[in-house]
Amino acid sequence: MFDETDMLRRGLEYMKKKDCERALEMFDSALKVNPRYIEAFYSRGNAYEFLGRFDQALESYNAVLNFAPNEAAAYYNIACVHRKRGDNSSAITEFSHAIELKPDYGKAFFNRGLVYFSVGQIDHAIEDYDRAIEFSPKDPDPLVARGLIFFLQKDYHRAMENYDKAIEVNPNHYRAHGNRGNALEAMGRNNDALEEYTQVTKLFPNDYKAFMNRGLVYIKLNDYEKALADYTRAIELNPKYAKSYSSRGMVYVHLKKYHSAITDFDEAIRLAPNDIDAYISRSHAKVASGDQIGALEDFTVILKTNPDNTKIWNARAAIYAKIGNIDEAIADYSQSINRSKNPKDNSQAFCARGVLLTKQGRTDDAVIDYEKVLEAEPDNLIAHLNLGILLRTQGKFRPAIQHLSRVIELNPKSVIAYQLRAATFGAIGNKEKADADIEKAKNIKGNENE
Repeated sequence: MFDETDMLRRGLEYMKKKDCERALEMFDSALKVNPRYIEAFYSRGNAYEFLGRFDQALESYNAVLNFAPNEAAAYYNIACVHRKRGDNSSAITEFSHAIELKPDYGKAFFNRGLVYFSVGQIDHAIEDYDRAIEFSPKDPDPLVARGLIFFLQKDYHRAMENYDKAIEVNPNHYRAHGNRGNALEAMGRNNDALEEYTQVTKLFPNDYKAFMNRGLVYIKLNDYEKALADYTRAIELNPKYAKSYSSRGMVYVHLKKYHSAITDFDEAIRLAPNDIDAYISRSHAKVASGDQIGALEDFTVILKTNPDNTKIWNARAAIYAKIGNIDEAIADYSQSINRSKNPKDNSQAFCARGVLLTKQGRTDDAVIDYEKVLEAEPDNLIAHLNLGILLRTQGKFRPAIQHLSRVIELNPKSVIAYQLRAATFGAIGNKEKADADIEKAKNIKGNENE
């Protein structure tokens, strides 16, 4: 006949097989034999927690406290359930109870730190990670977690120190290698980042994100064939991850395989219909393949649900301008300008609209647009140059000279600015300055040709 110990053992064997229902039967049977069997309460709570039956898990863990009110592990388990339920406040409270009962409880400090991090209490999170590292020196996870905070703060050297220590503790900790790769990449050490991501693919061959990360580095290194292989592998491992298709689509664009790119963007959009970047990327691929109408259709779809996205209005306007629909392009740039919440974001639209207004002969309106740019960006070269050209054509020579002179101050090697200023000086009869500018333009051209 089985006693409660045998029933517990059998239940744990079912747990290993993830047969939680049969495991619960064993744990319940053990508790019928011994209603004070703490290990059975813990195990039953674990089974309920695994099944997502959190209320029953809490009942089992709280039952432990009826017999052992100072059991720190019970408070720890209760806290973990609250964390899974998204009840961060209760989780912090219960982890704190566990720490009060066991001041060197490293796992409790670590998990409370994770909760603090998730709610944005970064200083408290670091303090808890520090204690976890102190009390659990052989656990690499707190080091990785603390490193992530430093990484997000762009303190890459301190992040690296933490990842290095984590790898010293456990050389095969794939998240430490992966995060170390992120830090190296952020520091511009792409070849070193490649080594880390490659290590992750060896330690955890089914981690599609490792292949995604390595693929991005290959793109930065202009090794598109290897990037293509990595994104393809990522898709094989997780065919439902939209970003993999978008990323591979961008590689196909670099390789000028536009139809393959469009196919990937199609799949990315099917999986993530609200991914604006995928629509934008697909539209650019369509333009490159000659399907400008298809690109316009993409932008029009986006604007129906995202009418305040100025990037989309600008993109559609650029295509309209390219195919000669000037009125539509001007209208779209106007939409972008009117919907923008930050005037500094309007410079591109004002400049582009100014060019189109000039083509239509609406030079006064174009001047206003360039002046708007300079209100937000006083040193905008394009605005100064275009204003110089427009004001010169309007016979406003001295203001034109002022703007062209500013272009030269900002870019002393601007041949076009010297040439235009020379012509303008000539128009007002200042031959000496006109000749000086012509000579300066010749010297710059000569130096460029050497």
